[in-house]
Amino acid sequence: MRITKNNSFSVSSMILITGFIVMVALFGCDISDHYKKYFVAVGDIPPKSLVDTAFNRLLDLQIKEKMDEYRCPGAAVLVMKNNQVIFKKSYGTKSIFTQDAIDTSTVFRLGSVSKGFAGLLAAILIDKNIIQLDDPLTLYIPEITIKAKSKDQILRVKHILTHSSGLTEHAYSNLVDDNHDMATIINYLNRLTPRDSTGKAYAYQNAAFGLIEKVVESATGMKFTDALDFYLFSPLNMCSTTCTFDEINHTKNVCTGHKYGGDKVGFTPVDIKPHYYNVVSAGGINANLVDMEKWLNAIMGYRPDVISPNARAIAFTSYINTSYEDKYFNEWPGIKNSHYGLGWRLITTDKNNVVYHGGLVNGFRTEIAFDKNKEIGIVILYNSLCGYSHKSVPEFFELWNNFYFRPDEQNDYL
Repeated sequence: MRITKNNSFSVSSMILITGFIVMVALFGCDISDHYKKYFVAVGDIPPKSLVDTAFNRLLDLQIKEKMDEYRCPGAAVLVMKNNQVIFKKSYGTKSIFTQDAIDTSTVFRLGSVSKGFAGLLAAILIDKNIIQLDDPLTLYIPEITIKAKSKDQILRVKHILTHSSGLTEHAYSNLVDDNHDMATIINYLNRLTPRDSTGKAYAYQNAAFGLIEKVVESATGMKFTDALDFYLFSPLNMCSTTCTFDEINHTKNVCTGHKYGGDKVGFTPVDIKPHYYNVVSAGGINANLVDMEKWLNAIMGYRPDVISPNARAIAFTSYINTSYEDKYFNEWPGIKNSHYGLGWRLITTDKNNVVYHGGLVNGFRTEIAFDKNKEIGIVILYNSLCGYSHKSVPEFFELWNNFYFRPDEQNDYL
């Protein structure tokens, strides 16, 4: 064929077609993987990277300095911006008695961060009209006899998920610590009379919070741990997340928790114990940073197929005011107010609108938080109760705010 400027095929077109024919000859009909190396569909173009190496260096330096200052044995840290992981790193060792380094697959105990899983599971069931926040507990737990301190005297699902039952703080948490089962815990809870106004007063609970497990089991016909797996762990592919003492004991890549014995002794390892696996919703989940990345991604709204926008809205609604509590989260820089949702704290500062929870158990400390407006989130897993752990989230946001400061941003939080 004679090639001219007016021909429909150019020289470059013929070369391209010839190359494609050669690829078919070499690789057969299934050339999709090879094709993608040379041709990128519009929908496959990766998003622009949000990684900021300057910020990451500052964050890495801050973590290292604080961990040295507070003698923290180890930690694993992940930061997500929008739908991208922009920082992921592990520090220190699994135990101070070994040189076995923590990595992103190392399993930690989550403590009360488990409450966030229970809260969102409940929100999913509410969104599906399987349960309702205003349902009486007796609808699902006939053996519960606690009378609410309210006009109707009805203790409801929302009261246990928001720590507003009216019971004194940590009512019978010692039974959870001593590894008693829920039947025994319910028997003791039935002996109590709420001290404060139900549905209005906040007092943090572990034993009473665990009643949500009986609600879920009655409503779904599943064990609570099976419901967690069905609605959350499996859909999110959280393959290393478990809920039992036996499972963590049979995990090879696992941390040891540490307790502080004073300035002279420092941190010492503690054996993993069975307490809080008896009330998983209050503090019995185990996970690594790989799975917590998937969890953070989902709670920030990037897995609506698993956690719908409405379920997130239900869980992250402010139900109970906690602003007047003498707690560490009310000492964050620029604090304006704090509330409790369903297993989550909602903290507003002059620069951030944060969904947050911390957890501690058995020498482990976990922190998870994200800013709903700025779409920036962080997970930190510690294998100690070091003095930096409860400060790390507000100090992270302070670093972020200072690095990406906008003069007009305070107007976003008026």
